[in-house]
Amino acid sequence: MKQTHLVLKQNGSSVIFHFRSRVPKDLISRLGRRQFLISLGNGLTYRQSIRFSFVLYNLVQEIYSSIRSGMRKLSIDDIKEILKVEVRKSILYSHQVNEQTNKHTDNGIIDGLHHVSDLEKKIQSRVDNDLKGYREEVEDNLEGILKSLDIKVEKGSVDFRKLRNRFIDLYLIRTSWMKDLLKDNERTEEDWKREIDDRFRLNLYEGETKKEPETNLIQQSQKSDQETKSKTQELSNLEMTPISNVIDDYIKQKGDNIRERTEKEIRVNLNLLVDDFGDISIGSLTREMSKEFKDHIMKLPSNRRKNPKYRELSFHQILKKNIPQQEKLSRTSINKTLSLCSSFMEWSKNDHYVKENLFGGMMLKKDKHPREETEPFTNKEIRTLFEKKNYFFYTIEKRRYELYWVPLISLFSGLRLGEITSLYCDNIRKIEGNHRERRWCFDIVEEPLRPDKRLKNRSSRRIVPIHDTLINLGLIEYLEIVKKKLKEQRLFFQLPHSESNYNKNVSTFWNRRYLPQLNLKSKRKTFHSIRHTCSNHLKQKGIPTDFIQELLGHTTGKITLERYGDGYNPSLLYNKCISKIIYQTSSKRYIDFMNLKYDWKKMIV
Repeated sequence: MKQTHLVLKQNGSSVIFHFRSRVPKDLISRLGRRQFLISLGNGLTYRQSIRFSFVLYNLVQEIYSSIRSGMRKLSIDDIKEILKVEVRKSILYSHQVNEQTNKHTDNGIIDGLHHVSDLEKKIQSRVDNDLKGYREEVEDNLEGILKSLDIKVEKGSVDFRKLRNRFIDLYLIRTSWMKDLLKDNERTEEDWKREIDDRFRLNLYEGETKKEPETNLIQQSQKSDQETKSKTQELSNLEMTPISNVIDDYIKQKGDNIRERTEKEIRVNLNLLVDDFGDISIGSLTREMSKEFKDHIMKLPSNRRKNPKYRELSFHQILKKNIPQQEKLSRTSINKTLSLCSSFMEWSKNDHYVKENLFGGMMLKKDKHPREETEPFTNKEIRTLFEKKNYFFYTIEKRRYELYWVPLISLFSGLRLGEITSLYCDNIRKIEGNHRERRWCFDIVEEPLRPDKRLKNRSSRRIVPIHDTLINLGLIEYLEIVKKKLKEQRLFFQLPHSESNYNKNVSTFWNRRYLPQLNLKSKRKTFHSIRHTCSNHLKQKGIPTDFIQELLGHTTGKITLERYGDGYNPSLLYNKCISKIIYQTSSKRYIDFMNLKYDWKKMIV
């Protein structure tokens, strides 16, 4: 099929055309995905599908153009600022190489000079023999920098090529700086900056003082000169590896199963190390630097890449700002960064990149109990949330059947949002319980042939009986319509796959539209509060913790139960947990969910 934006998919005996749009490389990081795939339905002929796909193709191209128009273009000021940051990294790296060299013996200095000469020859060889490939590597690095600054990338532009060539020049110049330090020829950082200005003719340091304070750049950025000088042993080749390369290896060894969203989260947090200290060798990190890093991220604002006040500023420019406490990263976010750094360093130690985990035990003490981070909904709030006039207006009347079912399923099962939205029709089936009793259940399982389905952890694999309220509201009828009449494989086929899951549309509707509309939105009340509501409801009824943990897919912490015991029988879990979920506003007033019953035969898709 010549039209790459039109894809044919076989679904049983029927053939369905899909429109596919591959996201341009420069917009992948902004949109969080590499392509869009949209079903055109099974009522179109081949010719109609082609015409319709061309209409969608032109529309999507306009959207891409609109997104690009909102991005800043590369300006001369941007070029200067980027180059200044890169010069700073190069100076810092030169100092690191100097301090890592064993200068206590003549042989140590000679070995250091040989190492720098080899590095210089490798770069020069790449320039002489594989300039095209080397340029592409530099361009990839440069594109990442520009995208992080929200600057429009035009690889063919003169300014982009100039900036790329300046990067290559800088990498070549950097080795001469290393030699200057190793030979102790008394050239200062001020001399190097003047050399850059003479070479690039961009007046990067115009107006700066001719003499810098005695506290030089390396002291300002890492304050660890004393410990570095005390090292008499040279770092190994692995310890000399730049931090960014180790991060790449770390993610690579996690395998293909790592989610895009998880990989992005890891890279964003670990790259803060590079932002803070430059892309230095990982073995040169010290305990003082890890402490300094912790102090620095505690000063950062939340959403700094999105907030107009900070997104144009570099990492160290932000640190100089007096940021209000309410705008700073939360303790949870700080601990997430420190935890990821600790895991990364522990792996690095095991793979011999470093000798010790410098970030172990550095997490901040939480200022509140975990249960206080998310609040459950009160019974009165539940009655408001699922009142027919409110609930039907936003779901059934707008034909958003997935928005109707997902919150109800969570309320009567405690399932996670991602576990519900990724359900396939065959994940709902009758399973045998006690006395050969067969009961409708959710089979929460990760399936190798369905890579779009992921479980949070091993404890998440479980069988959850379906509450009678969901059965009475017609969940099985809805299932049969989706499976047999619509020939869909996924229960909530309407939800698109984005950032490694199907959650976005539901969470956006619930958190940004529905809760605010009912004046129930707060920082601690989100969609996750529904799961917390179910858990708290059972806890207050005195249900044994083991049953609640099994229902929610949590580890019990009891080795005997987890290693040697199967999951609870569906009938037992139903009787001990599911049947006890009865919401009421007082001891005599039950919340009536049957007013939400809908005739699913009238369902319009």
